[in-house]
Amino acid sequence: MSKIYQKTHPAGKNAGFTLIELLVMAVMKSRLSTMRTVLENLHRAEEVFYMANGYYEANTDKLDFDYKGSCTGTDVLKCGNFFYVDIINGSGVVTDPGKLHIKASYCVDTETLSECSPDFSYYVWFDNSSNPGLRTCIGNNEKGRKFCNIINAEN
Repeated sequence: MSKIYQKTHPAGKNAGFTLIELLVMAVMKSRLSTMRTVLENLHRAEEVFYMANGYYEANTDKLDFDYKGSCTGTDVLKCGNFFYVDIINGSGVVTDPGKLHIKASYCVDTETLSECSPDFSYYVWFDNSSNPGLRTCIGNNEKGRKFCNIINAEN
């Protein structure tokens, strides 16, 4: 298939995207938009909870957080058939500032988070973490890395 966007790779390889790759990226970007909405609402709820209690809470039942729609669960949310949200590494009260974040993993059609081998993960750090306000995408395979390069360049 011919390349839609062609860029010469330093080693002489063609580094462009095929039409199929562009369509897959468009679907992933749309799903990331949904993912970001859930994460930002959860982030706000966590910051309000922190101000009232002095710690972040992994159990969403204790937060003023409305995720009605396609998300289910309490400390790990499954949202639709394409991503999981792990709040503060999934359980308990965490005080390590290096772990104070919400992580969403893009896992298409897996039944549980343990079965997930994500294409990419998206992180939102809490205000009292080691990386306050940081949002970042980390690719876990070639497709995920290409996608995150695009997303991180836009931020």
